[in-house]
Amino acid sequence: MLTELDLTNYHLPDLTGVEIEPSLTAIDLTANRLRTLDPRILQLQGLRCINFRQNLLANVSAWSTCECKGTLEDLEFRDNHLSTIPCLKGFVHLQRLDCSYNQIRNLVPLADLDSNRLEELYVANNKVTAITALSHLTALTLLELGSNRIRMIEGIASLTCLRELWLGRNRITKIDGLTTLVNLRRMSLQSNRLTSMLGLESCAALEELYLSHNGITTLEGLAPLTRLKILDVSSNRLTTVEVSALATLTQLEDLWLNDNRIPAIDVALDRALDPVRHSLACIYLEGNPAASDPQYKRKLVNMLPKLKQLDANFL
Repeated sequence: MLTELDLTNYHLPDLTGVEIEPSLTAIDLTANRLRTLDPRILQLQGLRCINFRQNLLANVSAWSTCECKGTLEDLEFRDNHLSTIPCLKGFVHLQRLDCSYNQIRNLVPLADLDSNRLEELYVANNKVTAITALSHLTALTLLELGSNRIRMIEGIASLTCLRELWLGRNRITKIDGLTTLVNLRRMSLQSNRLTSMLGLESCAALEELYLSHNGITTLEGLAPLTRLKILDVSSNRLTTVEVSALATLTQLEDLWLNDNRIPAIDVALDRALDPVRHSLACIYLEGNPAASDPQYKRKLVNMLPKLKQLDANFL
């Protein structure tokens, strides 16, 4: 009895010549040329996982009529031509949903998703303008909304199980709405419109923080983030590292400061790096005036005895 069907990279325009057995529980249709949903797939009652990645689907509204609502756990429509997320009412066991790389404008259809098991939601690289209709998805541990048109961090206060929040490449100007997200481990706000780091103080469990390509001028608000291991503030407008900025980050292993305006490798920088002197294994400083120092490498190696990587070079 066949339970899995893998048609990856077959470039099929449709499934006319393919036998769809009722016993199927997993189907992978990645990299085909499908424009419509085969009615036989909609009739499968035991389907748990289906992947429509890299097809030509523009309208999948028929998915709301499928007969696997009580079993489906993993659904992927990544990299198609969708303008809207299909109605997912009744999909009570859904754990993972990926609608990234489409032309979706809002998250409103997710208000009807009544699964209390959804753990991972990916709607990156679309045209979403606001974070809405997610407050009931309280089991989410990962939310990926990068490369959209979002201006505010909102509507996620109830998502207290979140461990990963990816909001890079949006239009966010302020870090806000995170006070209840005390379980966050990874967060990305790269390539937004931030001028301040303040607003992260409640996220004391953070281990990785990515803030590159913004307009940040000061390292601040980091004191509560004592578990931080990776801090990326590259491509900002930093002119100095304040002596107190890294004072509590004694577990920091990677520090990305490249492409800022730090003037020199001097006593002030030495003092600022003192709290991470025995934890830091990687530092990026290229693209700063400081990197033009003829003794650049020697000075940093002397400052940081545990250093294993300077910029892209392993020591």
